[in-house]
Amino acid sequence: MLAVVKEGPGPGFALRDLPIPEPPPGWVRVRVRAVGICGTDIPIFEGVRKVPYPLVPGHEFAGEIDALGAGVQGWQVGERVAVGLVIGCETCPACRRGEENLCPHITEIGIHINGAFAEYVLAPEKTLHRLPDHLSFADGASVDPVASSYRGIRRLNLQPRDTVAIFGLGPIGLYALQAVRAHGVQRVIAVTPRWGLRAEIALRVGADCVIESARVEDVAAAVRDANSGAPPSVVIEATGKPEVFHDVFRVAASGARVLLLGIFHEHASFDPAQIIRKELRVEGSFCYTWDDFEASLDLIARGLVRTAPVITHTLPLSRMAEALDLIHRREAVKVILEP
Repeated sequence: MLAVVKEGPGPGFALRDLPIPEPPPGWVRVRVRAVGICGTDIPIFEGVRKVPYPLVPGHEFAGEIDALGAGVQGWQVGERVAVGLVIGCETCPACRRGEENLCPHITEIGIHINGAFAEYVLAPEKTLHRLPDHLSFADGASVDPVASSYRGIRRLNLQPRDTVAIFGLGPIGLYALQAVRAHGVQRVIAVTPRWGLRAEIALRVGADCVIESARVEDVAAAVRDANSGAPPSVVIEATGKPEVFHDVFRVAASGARVLLLGIFHEHASFDPAQIIRKELRVEGSFCYTWDDFEASLDLIARGLVRTAPVITHTLPLSRMAEALDLIHRREAVKVILEP
């Protein structure tokens, strides 16, 4: 395991002055070709999410293997890879059953150790996935958010007869929408506060309709009206906003499955009465496993999930400040940076 540096290099340094890290045994060095800004990165930049300091964030990335650590087998310098952020301990019960995302000793690239907002990043061999030649590095950098939504969706056991309501049209919600569509469900209804770029993208990637929650008096009634009078059998929360719970549970049909995908950085409270009386099956989903990542990469490779409509801006890494400003002004959905 890599140790996080506790002291900075002093005043007046530039990132280009830092030495290129050497990969330890079992690890590789990846030359970063594309890295996405995730909603999780924003609270890190703003100091809301506690991380080791100093830290280079960035965990949605793809690139080329630049160097191999001792003992690495089956990989070659120059290979194109997409990289998962999850590093499990390999010995706990969760890791042994293939759920390293639930490892009590989990380490995440860009959150616990230095990440990919840099020209080079270190990653263990076990996090690598081969990037098919017909996919771009931006596609590879997009597998992480696809996998973050797809893990939970895989466990919903979706059927063609299902109707789905999705709250939240950020990258996670838009990729969840496409993954749901790949299962051939009957109808998908997207819910977002106001009409805008995200709503337009939602229609482009498979939503049957978009409801502006700020413009209707009763969101549950609006969803029923958009679904031939019936409440949806599946509701997906992808906002990370506590205030959405009131509508999420009211919208759901009796016996519906409710999937929580959003990461909450503030306290959330809700009335459990709707869950109890409707016998809702509420399920959380955190991050992803190696298998989830590989399955999500396959969805992109087969064209069942499209990244191009979701990636609204591509900028050089040196324009990070501009990228963050675009996100704060809600003028961008997914920004990809190229070192």
